[in-house]
Amino acid sequence: MVRMSAPAGGRGGLRPSRRRRALGQNFLTNLAAADRIVDLFDPAPGRPVLEIGPGEGVLTSRLLARGAVVVAVEKDERLAEKLAGRWGPPEGFHLHAGDAAREDLGALLGPHLGGGRAGVLSNLPYSMGTEILVHLLRHASLLDRIVVMLQREVADRICEGPGSRVYGAISVLTQYYTEPRRIMTLEPGSFTPPPMVRSAVIRMPFRERREIPPQAEGAYAAFILAAFHSRRRTLPHNLAPAWGCAAPEAAGRIRACGIDPGRRPESLAREEFVTLFLAGAAGL
Repeated sequence: MVRMSAPAGGRGGLRPSRRRRALGQNFLTNLAAADRIVDLFDPAPGRPVLEIGPGEGVLTSRLLARGAVVVAVEKDERLAEKLAGRWGPPEGFHLHAGDAAREDLGALLGPHLGGGRAGVLSNLPYSMGTEILVHLLRHASLLDRIVVMLQREVADRICEGPGSRVYGAISVLTQYYTEPRRIMTLEPGSFTPPPMVRSAVIRMPFRERREIPPQAEGAYAAFILAAFHSRRRTLPHNLAPAWGCAAPEAAGRIRACGIDPGRRPESLAREEFVTLFLAGAAGL
């Protein structure tokens, strides 16, 4: 894991505009970190990259310099206007003003995929990071990897395994679709304005083979949310509503999968949740 601290003064970067607090914007101004992040992302010339919240364009400029086709989604209208005036399609920059958590990513990326898949590189807003990430996971067929900056606490939840106090629904969902790994820690001084917490960069390559049919993965996400509905309750009580049965019957189904029904959801590994979901779908 690489840890980057902010260089003094942030020389050579764009002058940050005032943050709109409602959007949770903290602009990356650590240029050495930006270089390292793009190197780790490793964009391919001519291939599309979805960038959510490009802000002042610190990562954007580096992606374009490497020959990537950048499809950017920016919610802040003032920032979008500045970005549109700086780059356009001739430079490989395609800007969409909107909310990334609700955009139709198929419509955005489709014209640029050329039979392949896109990567995602983003400094996600703290206020919406998890919501946007779940939206990205739902579009797994379009993507090959995600590299994002998030607050360290959220990054820990995504990367930790069963038994950890921070392991939860977002951990299981992310680890079902991808193989997440924290690759960098960023100090508050790497951003303007500095956030109150440390940040982390995580790399999430999508798994080439997943056990659940694509058409059932939406139901799997709902199943995982149900499993973690109450962390203080055991599995049968959480899963009985999802399966439409009473808790004793749910306990029997869980036991039939070779899993102790007395366990709590945070103790189950990714593979065990897949087993339970498939058993429930088969009516076992």
